[in-house]
Amino acid sequence: MALDAQYLAPGSMAAAYHPHGGDPLPDPVRVIRSQEDQEIGFGQSDVVARADTFLIRRSDRAEPMDGDVIVIAEGSFRLVGEPRTDVEGLEWTCPAEQFEP
Repeated sequence: MALDAQYLAPGSMAAAYHPHGGDPLPDPVRVIRSQEDQEIGFGQSDVVARADTFLIRRSDRAEPMDGDVIVIAEGSFRLVGEPRTDVEGLEWTCPAEQFEP
C-alpha cells in the first residue's frame, strides 16, 4: 500500500507506455521521473550531464526493455540499457533518454 501511495503522490505521473516493436499499452502506467547528474570522463576532465531515470511499478510493467518508450507531458523518452529491479522486486529503475519521435 505504501508503494501505491508513493505512485499517486505529487512527483508521480501517468505515462503512455509503448513496448519496443509492439502496440502501446491500453492503460497508462504510473511513473516517477528523476533527473540525476552523471559524471562522464572526457579526456583528463569530467563532464556533468543530466541523466533521466524512471521508476515503474512492477505491477504496471512486468518486464520493461531497452528501446521501450515512455511518453509524458514533457516529451518522449526511450529506455536505454538494462532496467534494474529493487531488492524486493516491486519496482524497476529504468535509465532513459529524451528523443523526438
